[in-house]
Amino acid sequence: MKKHPFAACICVLLVSVMCFSSCMKIKITLPEGNKGNTPVPAPTENNDTVPTLSTPVEQENTTVEVSSSENSGETTTAPSQAKTPLEMSKTELLEFFNNNLNGIKENMPAFKREKLTTVSDIKLSNQLANTLVGFVKGALLSEEVETKNATKGSSCTEIMSPDGERYVSNLLYEDIKSINVTVEGTNYVVTVEMPEAENPTKSTGSYAKIFNFITVDDVVNTYAPKVGATVERNNIAVKYSGSYAKATFSPDGKVVAYDTYVKCVMSLKDASVKKGITINTDVEITLVSTTNYTNFSY
Repeated sequence: MKKHPFAACICVLLVSVMCFSSCMKIKITLPEGNKGNTPVPAPTENNDTVPTLSTPVEQENTTVEVSSSENSGETTTAPSQAKTPLEMSKTELLEFFNNNLNGIKENMPAFKREKLTTVSDIKLSNQLANTLVGFVKGALLSEEVETKNATKGSSCTEIMSPDGERYVSNLLYEDIKSINVTVEGTNYVVTVEMPEAENPTKSTGSYAKIFNFITVDDVVNTYAPKVGATVERNNIAVKYSGSYAKATFSPDGKVVAYDTYVKCVMSLKDASVKKGITINTDVEITLVSTTNYTNFSY
Protein backbone atom coordinates (compact mmCIF):
# COMPACT_ATOMS: atom_id res chain seq x y z
CA MET A 1 0.00 0.00 0.00
CA LYS A 2 1.44 3.39 -1.01
CA LYS A 3 1.96 5.99 1.79
CA HIS A 4 0.39 9.36 1.36
CA PRO A 5 2.97 12.18 1.17
CA PHE A 6 1.15 14.29 3.83
CA ALA A 7 1.24 11.43 6.38
CA ALA A 8 4.97 11.10 5.87
CA CYS A 9 5.44 14.80 6.73
CA ILE A 10 3.41 14.38 9.91
CA CYS A 11 5.61 11.49 11.07
CA VAL A 12 8.82 13.45 10.47
CA LEU A 13 7.43 16.43 12.42
CA LEU A 14 6.44 14.27 15.42
CA VAL A 15 9.87 12.65 15.59
CA SER A 16 11.53 16.08 15.51
CA VAL A 17 9.38 17.42 18.37
CA MET A 18 10.12 14.37 20.53
CA CYS A 19 13.88 14.70 20.00
CA PHE A 20 13.87 18.46 20.82
CA SER A 21 11.82 17.86 23.98
CA SER A 22 14.26 15.20 25.07
CA CYS A 23 17.23 17.57 24.60
CA MET A 24 15.62 20.38 26.66
CA LYS A 25 15.28 18.38 29.92
CA ILE A 26 17.43 20.51 32.39
CA LYS A 27 17.95 19.93 36.10
CA ILE A 28 18.86 23.09 38.14
CA THR A 29 20.33 22.68 41.66
CA LEU A 30 20.37 25.77 43.92
CA PRO A 31 23.66 26.60 45.76
CA GLU A 32 23.72 25.38 49.38
CA GLY A 33 23.87 28.89 50.89
CA ASN A 34 20.97 30.19 48.85
CA LYS A 35 17.71 30.48 50.74
CA GLY A 36 15.65 30.40 47.58
CA ASN A 37 14.97 34.13 47.73
CA THR A 38 17.54 35.12 45.09
CA PRO A 39 16.85 34.08 41.51
CA VAL A 40 19.58 32.02 39.87
CA PRO A 41 19.77 32.38 36.06
CA ALA A 42 19.72 29.22 33.97
CA PRO A 43 22.92 28.17 32.24
CA THR A 44 23.33 29.01 28.58
CA GLU A 45 23.08 26.40 25.91
CA ASN A 46 26.86 26.10 25.58
CA ASN A 47 27.22 25.39 29.39
CA ASP A 48 29.04 28.67 30.23
CA THR A 49 29.69 29.41 33.96
CA VAL A 50 26.79 31.12 35.75
CA PRO A 51 27.56 34.87 35.88
CA THR A 52 28.21 36.50 39.28
CA LEU A 53 25.10 37.97 40.87
CA SER A 54 25.04 41.75 41.15
CA THR A 55 23.53 41.52 44.68
CA PRO A 56 25.64 39.36 47.07
CA VAL A 57 23.89 36.57 48.91
CA GLU A 58 23.39 37.50 52.58
CA GLN A 59 25.76 35.57 54.84
CA GLU A 60 25.09 34.51 58.41
CA ASN A 61 27.03 36.13 61.31
CA THR A 62 27.53 39.36 59.40
CA THR A 63 29.19 42.09 61.54
CA VAL A 64 27.16 45.27 61.63
CA GLU A 65 28.86 48.56 62.51
CA VAL A 66 26.75 51.17 64.26
CA SER A 67 27.23 54.63 62.81
CA SER A 68 27.32 57.76 64.93
CA SER A 69 24.27 59.19 63.20
CA GLU A 70 21.68 58.10 60.71
CA ASN A 71 23.41 59.69 57.75
CA SER A 72 27.04 59.29 58.79
CA GLY A 73 29.26 56.47 57.68
CA GLU A 74 31.72 56.96 60.55
CA THR A 75 31.70 54.35 63.27
CA THR A 76 31.98 55.38 66.90
CA THR A 77 32.97 53.71 70.15
CA ALA A 78 31.19 54.69 73.33
CA PRO A 79 33.64 56.44 75.68
CA SER A 80 34.65 54.36 78.71
CA GLN A 81 33.79 55.69 82.12
CA ALA A 82 36.67 57.17 84.11
CA LYS A 83 37.90 54.75 86.76
CA THR A 84 37.71 55.55 90.43
CA PRO A 85 40.81 54.79 92.54
CA LEU A 86 39.03 51.67 93.80
CA GLU A 87 38.79 50.35 90.23
CA MET A 88 42.41 51.10 89.25
CA SER A 89 45.25 48.63 88.91
CA LYS A 90 48.27 49.11 91.20
CA THR A 91 50.25 50.92 88.50
CA GLU A 92 47.27 53.13 87.59
CA LEU A 93 46.77 53.95 91.27
CA LEU A 94 50.43 54.99 91.64
CA GLU A 95 50.09 57.19 88.55
CA PHE A 96 46.97 58.77 90.07
CA PHE A 97 48.89 59.31 93.33
CA ASN A 98 51.86 60.94 91.56
CA ASN A 99 49.91 63.15 89.17
CA ASN A 100 47.54 64.62 91.74
CA LEU A 101 50.25 65.18 94.36
CA ASN A 102 52.44 66.89 91.78
CA GLY A 103 49.53 69.20 91.04
CA ILE A 104 50.25 70.88 94.39
CA LYS A 105 53.53 72.35 93.15
CA GLU A 106 51.97 73.16 89.77
CA ASN A 107 48.73 74.77 91.00
CA MET A 108 50.23 76.27 94.20
CA PRO A 109 47.34 76.11 96.70
CA ALA A 110 47.65 77.41 100.24
CA PHE A 111 48.37 74.82 102.93
CA LYS A 112 49.98 74.27 106.32
CA ARG A 113 52.98 72.04 107.05
CA GLU A 114 53.86 70.62 110.45
CA LYS A 115 57.00 68.53 110.85
CA LEU A 116 58.05 66.71 113.99
CA THR A 117 61.26 64.70 114.39
CA THR A 118 61.64 62.55 117.48
CA VAL A 119 64.35 60.28 118.87
CA SER A 120 62.58 56.99 119.55
CA ASP A 121 65.65 55.05 120.71
CA ILE A 122 69.35 55.48 121.55
CA LYS A 123 71.78 52.62 122.08
CA LEU A 124 75.38 53.05 123.30
CA SER A 125 77.70 50.03 123.50
CA ASN A 126 79.84 51.59 126.27
CA GLN A 127 78.04 51.43 129.63
CA LEU A 128 79.83 54.60 130.76
CA ALA A 129 78.48 56.36 127.67
CA ASN A 130 74.90 55.71 128.81
CA THR A 131 75.26 58.78 130.99
CA LEU A 132 75.27 60.74 127.73
CA VAL A 133 71.87 59.49 126.52
CA GLY A 134 69.98 62.53 127.79
CA PHE A 135 72.53 64.88 126.26
CA VAL A 136 72.41 63.14 122.88
CA LYS A 137 68.63 63.15 122.80
CA GLY A 138 68.40 66.82 123.72
CA ALA A 139 71.00 67.81 121.12
CA LEU A 140 69.19 66.03 118.31
CA LEU A 141 65.76 67.42 119.14
CA SER A 142 66.82 71.05 119.07
CA GLU A 143 65.22 72.99 116.20
CA GLU A 144 63.49 69.88 114.81
CA VAL A 145 59.88 70.99 115.37
CA GLU A 146 58.78 73.08 112.40
CA THR A 147 55.57 74.78 111.25
CA LYS A 148 55.36 76.52 107.88
CA ASN A 149 52.58 77.95 105.73
CA ALA A 150 52.36 78.09 101.95
CA THR A 151 50.60 81.05 100.39
CA LYS A 152 48.13 80.49 97.56
CA GLY A 153 49.68 81.27 94.20
CA SER A 154 53.25 81.27 95.52
CA SER A 155 55.90 78.65 94.84
CA CYS A 156 55.93 75.91 97.48
CA THR A 157 58.88 73.87 96.21
CA GLU A 158 60.83 74.64 99.40
CA ILE A 159 57.91 73.80 101.70
CA MET A 160 56.43 70.68 100.12
CA SER A 161 58.86 67.75 100.15
CA PRO A 162 61.12 66.87 98.48
CA ASP A 163 62.59 70.33 99.01
CA GLY A 164 63.72 72.10 95.86
CA GLU A 165 62.17 69.58 93.45
CA ARG A 166 59.35 70.32 91.03
CA TYR A 167 57.60 67.07 91.94
CA VAL A 168 56.09 65.74 95.15
CA SER A 169 56.27 62.10 94.08
CA ASN A 170 58.20 60.71 91.15
CA LEU A 171 57.91 57.05 92.17
CA LEU A 172 57.85 54.11 89.77
CA TYR A 173 56.09 50.89 90.64
CA GLU A 174 59.41 49.09 91.15
CA ASP A 175 60.39 51.75 93.73
CA ILE A 176 57.68 50.86 96.21
CA LYS A 177 56.84 47.98 98.53
CA SER A 178 53.05 48.25 98.25
CA ILE A 179 50.18 50.60 97.47
CA ASN A 180 46.53 50.45 98.56
CA VAL A 181 43.43 52.61 98.67
CA THR A 182 40.61 52.97 101.20
CA VAL A 183 37.54 55.19 101.41
CA GLU A 184 36.88 57.81 104.08
CA GLY A 185 33.49 59.42 103.54
CA THR A 186 33.58 60.67 99.94
CA ASN A 187 37.39 60.81 99.85
CA TYR A 188 39.99 58.28 98.76
CA VAL A 189 43.04 57.56 100.93
CA VAL A 190 46.04 56.16 99.06
CA THR A 191 48.95 54.77 101.10
CA VAL A 192 52.34 53.94 99.59
CA GLU A 193 54.68 51.80 101.68
CA MET A 194 58.39 52.04 100.93
CA PRO A 195 60.92 49.18 101.04
CA GLU A 196 63.89 49.08 103.38
CA ALA A 197 66.91 51.09 102.23
CA GLU A 198 70.48 51.63 103.37
CA ASN A 199 72.51 54.78 102.71
CA PRO A 200 70.23 56.32 100.07
CA THR A 201 71.46 59.54 98.48
CA LYS A 202 69.69 62.66 97.25
CA SER A 203 70.32 61.68 93.63
CA THR A 204 69.76 57.91 93.65
CA GLY A 205 67.23 55.46 95.04
CA SER A 206 63.49 55.56 95.61
CA TYR A 207 63.62 57.72 98.76
CA ALA A 208 64.94 60.67 96.74
CA LYS A 209 61.77 60.52 94.64
CA ILE A 210 59.39 61.36 97.49
CA PHE A 211 61.01 62.19 100.87
CA ASN A 212 63.24 64.61 102.67
CA PHE A 213 65.56 62.22 104.51
CA ILE A 214 68.92 61.89 106.27
CA THR A 215 71.98 60.78 104.33
CA VAL A 216 75.49 59.79 105.41
CA ASP A 217 76.57 63.32 104.44
CA ASP A 218 73.96 64.72 106.85
CA VAL A 219 75.34 62.55 109.66
CA VAL A 220 78.90 63.70 108.97
CA ASN A 221 78.03 67.39 108.61
CA THR A 222 75.09 67.85 111.00
CA TYR A 223 74.11 65.03 113.33
CA ALA A 224 77.52 63.82 114.52
CA PRO A 225 78.65 67.38 115.39
CA LYS A 226 75.38 67.95 117.28
CA VAL A 227 76.17 65.12 119.70
CA GLY A 228 79.90 65.88 119.81
CA ALA A 229 80.85 62.68 117.97
CA THR A 230 83.80 62.10 115.70
CA VAL A 231 83.55 59.06 113.45
CA GLU A 232 85.09 57.74 110.25
CA ARG A 233 82.80 58.12 107.26
CA ASN A 234 83.00 54.43 106.34
CA ASN A 235 81.81 53.59 109.87
CA ILE A 236 78.48 55.37 109.31
CA ALA A 237 75.32 53.67 108.07
CA VAL A 238 71.80 55.06 107.73
CA LYS A 239 69.11 52.39 107.46
CA TYR A 240 65.43 53.00 106.68
CA SER A 241 62.40 50.81 107.35
CA GLY A 242 58.65 51.20 107.84
CA SER A 243 58.47 54.47 105.91
CA TYR A 244 55.32 55.47 104.02
CA ALA A 245 53.41 58.32 102.39
CA LYS A 246 49.64 58.72 102.68
CA ALA A 247 47.49 61.12 100.66
CA THR A 248 43.79 61.88 100.96
CA PHE A 249 42.09 62.89 97.68
CA SER A 250 38.67 64.40 97.05
CA PRO A 251 36.47 62.73 94.38
CA ASP A 252 37.84 65.18 91.77
CA GLY A 253 41.45 64.31 92.63
CA LYS A 254 42.45 67.34 94.70
CA VAL A 255 44.70 66.74 97.71
CA VAL A 256 42.83 67.18 101.00
CA ALA A 257 45.67 66.03 103.29
CA TYR A 258 49.12 64.51 102.91
CA ASP A 259 51.30 62.74 105.49
CA THR A 260 54.79 61.26 105.35
CA TYR A 261 56.40 58.98 107.91
CA VAL A 262 60.14 58.33 107.68
CA LYS A 263 62.06 56.18 110.19
CA CYS A 264 65.83 55.69 110.12
CA VAL A 265 68.57 54.23 112.32
CA MET A 266 71.86 56.10 112.26
CA SER A 267 74.71 53.75 113.19
CA LEU A 268 78.08 55.20 114.21
CA LYS A 269 80.72 52.54 114.83
CA ASP A 270 83.78 53.37 116.99
CA ALA A 271 82.63 56.94 117.50
CA SER A 272 84.39 59.26 119.93
CA VAL A 273 81.79 61.24 121.87
CA LYS A 274 83.12 64.21 123.75
CA LYS A 275 81.18 65.62 126.69
CA GLY A 276 83.61 66.80 129.31
CA ILE A 277 85.53 63.61 128.68
CA THR A 278 85.87 61.58 125.46
CA ILE A 279 84.16 58.20 125.37
CA ASN A 280 84.64 55.69 122.54
CA THR A 281 81.45 53.82 121.78
CA ASP A 282 79.17 52.47 119.09
CA VAL A 283 76.06 54.60 118.76
CA GLU A 284 72.67 53.72 117.29
CA ILE A 285 70.09 56.50 117.10
CA THR A 286 66.57 55.86 115.80
CA LEU A 287 64.91 58.98 114.39
CA VAL A 288 61.28 59.24 113.33
CA SER A 289 60.17 62.17 111.19
CA THR A 290 56.46 62.81 110.69
CA THR A 291 55.28 65.58 108.35
CA ASN A 292 51.63 66.58 107.98
CA TYR A 293 50.26 68.84 105.23
CA THR A 294 46.74 70.14 105.89
CA ASN A 295 44.35 73.09 105.32
CA PHE A 296 44.60 73.02 101.54
CA SER A 297 42.87 75.93 99.82
CA TYR A 298 42.69 75.99 96.00
